[in-house]
Amino acid sequence: MRSVADQLPPLKLRAWRGFLEAHSWITRELERELREERGLPLSWYDVLVQLSEAGGDMRMHRLASSLLLSRSATTRFVERLERAGLLLRDGATDDRRGTVVRLTAQGRDTLRGAAGVHLRGVKRHFGDIISNEDAEFLVRLMARLVPATEA
Repeated sequence: MRSVADQLPPLKLRAWRGFLEAHSWITRELERELREERGLPLSWYDVLVQLSEAGGDMRMHRLASSLLLSRSATTRFVERLERAGLLLRDGATDDRRGTVVRLTAQGRDTLRGAAGVHLRGVKRHFGDIISNEDAEFLVRLMARLVPATEA
């Protein structure tokens, strides 16, 4: 059996660990800021953003795929946001078996209020730290890491 060092050189292993640690730290900070200032979990904010970017609604199976959750986990997750008044579920008009998740007016207002907090945090914890050259490199690198069908 080959050693880990044979499979992944130390420099690349350090890069991987650094990527994971940076993502974890920034995500925790963004979560903390959203909760403190808006009482909103980062995962809820993510759903509101995805629905907004999709024009205000999205089929449940597409939302589940974008959240990387199982269908049952997505259903439970969506139920919590629905109880909070941020979204609602409707039957799909073109497929009686399908479900569409829609932003409510309260969900839009919540997103608008949280967006400034979130973007300020992204700027402070990421954007202010990297140069434009770093950003260009990261864009190219991330495009190689994420298969074209996922992007």
